[in-house]
Amino acid sequence: MKSYGKILVAFIMLGIVAGASVDCHASGRIKRITQGIFLYSNWDAPWLTLDTCLDMTVTQATVPDVVTWYGRDYPVAEIGHGAFRGCRNLIVLDLGSNVSGLLKGALLDCPNLRVIKINSKQPPQIENPHPFYGCKWQEVIEPYHTLSTIIVVPEGCEDTYRKAPGWKEFKVIQSHEPDGSELQISEIDVQINNLESRLEKVEQEANKLREEIDALRRAKSQQGTVNVIGE
Repeated sequence: MKSYGKILVAFIMLGIVAGASVDCHASGRIKRITQGIFLYSNWDAPWLTLDTCLDMTVTQATVPDVVTWYGRDYPVAEIGHGAFRGCRNLIVLDLGSNVSGLLKGALLDCPNLRVIKINSKQPPQIENPHPFYGCKWQEVIEPYHTLSTIIVVPEGCEDTYRKAPGWKEFKVIQSHEPDGSELQISEIDVQINNLESRLEKVEQEANKLREEIDALRRAKSQQGTVNVIGE
C-alpha cells in the first residue's frame, strides 16, 4: 500500500506541475526571454522590462515598441537596472514609444552616447521618489550627458520635456534629427575647466592625506624604537 501511495502522490504532483506549465503557456506569461540583442523579463505583467543589452559593442540600439511572444504582443515599458551600463561604444539609443521609465544605472558608463531618441509624447520617468528603489536622474544617466547628448522627442513635445524632472537638465532637446551643430562647445569647455579645477583640488587634498598617513606611520615606528630603548 505504501508504494501505491507514493505512486499516487507522484501522479498528483506531476499533474500540478503540468497544469501550471499549461497555464503559463496558455496565458502567455513569461519570465525571461531573449530577442535580438536584448534580454527581457516579465513577472505576470502585461508588459516587459528590458533587462540587459547583450551586445556590449553595439553603436546603435533600437528598443522596440512591443515584443511578440507566443502570439501575444508585450509593450516594452521599462529600461531596467543597468540595462545599457558599460555599452561604451553606444552612440545612438532609440527608445520605443511605450517606454515609460528608466531605472537606476540604465545608461551609466556610456561615454560615447550622443543621441537619445524618445518616441513617447510623455517623458519617461528618470527620477523615482520611491523610498526603497527610488533614484535621482544622476543615477540613471551620467551628468555629463546633459551637455554631450542630444535628446530628440516628438514634434510639439519639446517644452514638455524641458520641464520634466531629469530631462530638463539637458541643454539640447529638439524634435528634428541632429545635424552636428547643436552642442554648445563653449559650455562643454566651461564644464571641462570646472572639472579639471575640482580634480586639481582633490589631488592636492589626496597628497595632503598621504603626507599625514606617512607621518603617522613614522610616529608609530619611532614609538616602537622608544619602547625598545626604555627596556
